[in-house]
Amino acid sequence: MKLGERPSREPGRASSPFRLKGFRFLFASNAASVWGAAISSVTITWFVYHVTHSAVDVAYVGIVSFVPGLAFGLVAGVIADRYNRRTLMVLADGVRAVALAILTVFLYLAGFDLVTILVVLVLIYACTAVFGPASQAILPQLVRVHQFEDANGALEAAGAVSTTLGAAAGGLIVVSLGPVAGIGLNAITYALSALLLLQIAAGAGRIPVVERVGGPSFQSDLVTGFRYLWRNTPVLQVTLGVLPAGFFFWMVSGFLVVYASSIPWSSSALYGFLIASTGLGGALGAICVGRIHARRFAGIAVGAAVLGLSGAVAVLVLDRSVEFAIAGCFFLGFGISLINTTYYATVQAVVPNEVLARVLSIDSVGGLLAAPLGLLSGGLLVASEGVMAAYLWAGVGLLVNGIILLGLRGSRSFGYQG
Repeated sequence: MKLGERPSREPGRASSPFRLKGFRFLFASNAASVWGAAISSVTITWFVYHVTHSAVDVAYVGIVSFVPGLAFGLVAGVIADRYNRRTLMVLADGVRAVALAILTVFLYLAGFDLVTILVVLVLIYACTAVFGPASQAILPQLVRVHQFEDANGALEAAGAVSTTLGAAAGGLIVVSLGPVAGIGLNAITYALSALLLLQIAAGAGRIPVVERVGGPSFQSDLVTGFRYLWRNTPVLQVTLGVLPAGFFFWMVSGFLVVYASSIPWSSSALYGFLIASTGLGGALGAICVGRIHARRFAGIAVGAAVLGLSGAVAVLVLDRSVEFAIAGCFFLGFGISLINTTYYATVQAVVPNEVLARVLSIDSVGGLLAAPLGLLSGGLLVASEGVMAAYLWAGVGLLVNGIILLGLRGSRSFGYQG
């Protein structure tokens, strides 16, 4: 197989992607970095609030997680289509590891400083903006076409489980070792991730110049990505069509702590159970994609999953019991994970690999924009009307979003039969 060429349908269609060395290292790298990032997210948030007792300062921490992706996301897609993706991922992990190691030493020696923490976080998330499209675009160069669903499902499931376990570990580390130790541990996991990625063949991430799709400048490359998306109606309709679902999803998931406190006879542990249930649902939803071969009818599967999200929200709204809350969160995680895994597996199959990172970066920037807008809108509704009103609006929005997606001809034809 030539570099940059679409992987072929080779014998052994039932074989697992874990049989391929490159994918095993990508999977292990992803699990390590996501686990460490979840730990440091919990410890940094707790550290900032514990020292400042300011919700505004905590908001600053949340804002810097979105800003670099919005500012550099589109450029990151161009970079990932211009340069060796494996090299970019290793460099991103290396910079993140060094930056967090320096921050750890600084906090131990000099003590808390919010500005320093925020500056380092901006650098971390800027590297993440490059790492994301590069890691998604390198996958088709590591596995075969018929393995895309299982490969994406494994990565998505590992991310959900690693996030859940990392959040729990972060809480234990704060209690036992202190928050700065969690930041240092994340530096180690990023270094481990870089070492694992170095085991992938260097040529796996290279797009030969003769096969590149674009022009001589970053601007022309970016225009090429938008032009490709505009001319491919099914990809365009699904890419843009799921953005409202992300908006409404954040209106719900961002305020689970408020919802948990509104349930009669709830305890402080309930919020943790709801997060864990969402993560478990996400893991199973990702694995399910390969079992039902959702890529063959991807547009219909995505539209149906959006409708399923509205049903999950309805469960949360109609019966505020512990059992229904856990079930609703499970299906919430199941649905969003099924959407993400189906979308990535299908886009990787139908979009030329030479322009893939640009298409994925456009989707990523849209998702990053939907998240803070959903949180802001949800926060205003929760503050003025209560959490149940916010959830009701989100459920109605998801219902309409799903109906529209299923009604679009291009969306329904989105899929890959190979």
